[in-house]
Amino acid sequence: MKVMLVSDSAELRPIIQEAFSYHNADVIHYDNPIKAMDNIDEIEPDVVLFAATDFPRHWKPFVAYLRNTFSRREAVFVLLSSETFDPEEAQKAEHLQVNAVITEAGPNRETTQRIRGIVTRYYQKLDIRSAARYMPSRADEISFCFTNPYTFRIVPGQVIDISSGGLQFRPDSEEEINHLDAYAVITAASMRLAESIMPMKLKIVRVTDTIAFEFADLSIDVEQEITTHLTALMARDRETPLQAAATP
Repeated sequence: MKVMLVSDSAELRPIIQEAFSYHNADVIHYDNPIKAMDNIDEIEPDVVLFAATDFPRHWKPFVAYLRNTFSRREAVFVLLSSETFDPEEAQKAEHLQVNAVITEAGPNRETTQRIRGIVTRYYQKLDIRSAARYMPSRADEISFCFTNPYTFRIVPGQVIDISSGGLQFRPDSEEEINHLDAYAVITAASMRLAESIMPMKLKIVRVTDTIAFEFADLSIDVEQEITTHLTALMARDRETPLQAAATP
């Protein structure tokens, strides 16, 4: 794992290095945001920690440049600030796909624990479906359909399992599987969770007799709604087996 730390202070680097030692993290520290931006393509960071307090005018163009290449799950961007963001700045951060804003007085172990929690939540580049999967029943009112980008047909079917990172789906027609391949992007899809209907974009991870999808570029609100809904279902039915797997 490569962690890019953009900060005017070097105090945070050894703490971050220790916090992610179990990931064999390589923490690369920059005290110049322009130089860090120039090296994004070369470094391909998995995590960017950006001190907004040190460089208040640079974080917006920095994250905009980062998102031109890496999604919110491919490169986690965390803003470190000594002050609470006002609503307008928070809205800009959401629009620019900042993963999280952490407000702390200074570098400490509590800060790094929060950062590690955020990275664990968002960073799934190596294993997008490592989160526990929930296997819904008909009573759960979870349904999904998408438009095949090659045939332009709407594809209904059954959700086999679902997690915060994606879902496994069996189309009603096996013929639709023949028209799809791994890494295709589905831009027209919708999922129903009880009373909520969510349009979404997905990436195909694997095609066998089912299709494994990864959620792509979900808004924070939609992602939170999915997580909250699944958590409630798991709490309601604790006897339902949860399956964790290394691959979709």
